[in-house]
Amino acid sequence: MKRSIFFLTLFFATSLFTLEEEDLTFESEGPGATEFNNYLQEALADQDWWAVIDYADILAYHFPNSPFVQETAYLMGYAFFQMGQFEQANESLSAYLNHSSNHSHFEEAIQMKFEIAEAYQNGKKKRLFGSHKMPAWLPAKEDAIPIYDEVISTMPHTELAAKSLLGKASIQAEFEDYKPAVETLSQLIRRFPKDEAAAEGYLQINKIYLGQCKNTSLDLDLLDLANVNLRKFRLAFPREPRLDEAEKVFCETEELFAQNLYEIGRFFERTKKSAASLIYYNKVVAKYPSTKAAASAKEKLDAHPPSSSLN
Repeated sequence: MKRSIFFLTLFFATSLFTLEEEDLTFESEGPGATEFNNYLQEALADQDWWAVIDYADILAYHFPNSPFVQETAYLMGYAFFQMGQFEQANESLSAYLNHSSNHSHFEEAIQMKFEIAEAYQNGKKKRLFGSHKMPAWLPAKEDAIPIYDEVISTMPHTELAAKSLLGKASIQAEFEDYKPAVETLSQLIRRFPKDEAAAEGYLQINKIYLGQCKNTSLDLDLLDLANVNLRKFRLAFPREPRLDEAEKVFCETEELFAQNLYEIGRFFERTKKSAASLIYYNKVVAKYPSTKAAASAKEKLDAHPPSSSLN
């Protein structure tokens, strides 16, 4: 910008010492506030983001009763957002939403908050000590959850809310908070039952059950829940292309249980306990007939004469 922020600020600050006490209170639309608002608008046009922040700060501090101040928190948030200073942007946008009586940029502020949460969810790091001068090294995924919650609560029936529910569940699942993740996706499905986001919700629930079985323990209740979820998915979206992927995920979950029974049978076979091994091979074939483990178990059963097979 042609004007120097430094000299303007210095002039403004030193001029205060020459004023009588009663002159320190400016009229809400006095020339001082208008002049600095003009500088701020020029900085916006020039995309001089630090100048935007400085002028907005001057307006908010020295002209608290000016109508221009209603926009300063939003403009600071916007400027920080444009520079990728997401922590400061989120703070300023929260100040705008919580304290400003004029929310003419409400939707834009929520959109930016959502994009900040998405950036955190996709791996954007926080800066050390919250300072723009420090490197961005700190993980920020957890910080995305309260931002998603804010979007969900303020715009509960919008596309942004649906996407926020998906983003929140993704982080919860990544942190192995499986039950809260399923609850979040169930909330999504209840709120947007015919939306494309609900179809994604059904798919993600089955993926969460698969991940839980892989990372914790093989609980048959989880397999039953996955089966119920898949049936609901088919009923709600019978022609949804993602059904194929959901069915593959369910088959992979079944395979874990089938393989577990098969390995038990193999253990008994290796320890020369043929009768016990045949019991488990038969269980695999009976309970999970379409799995690879069932095919292997059937080969084992076919290798034994019928008289030695125990049902």
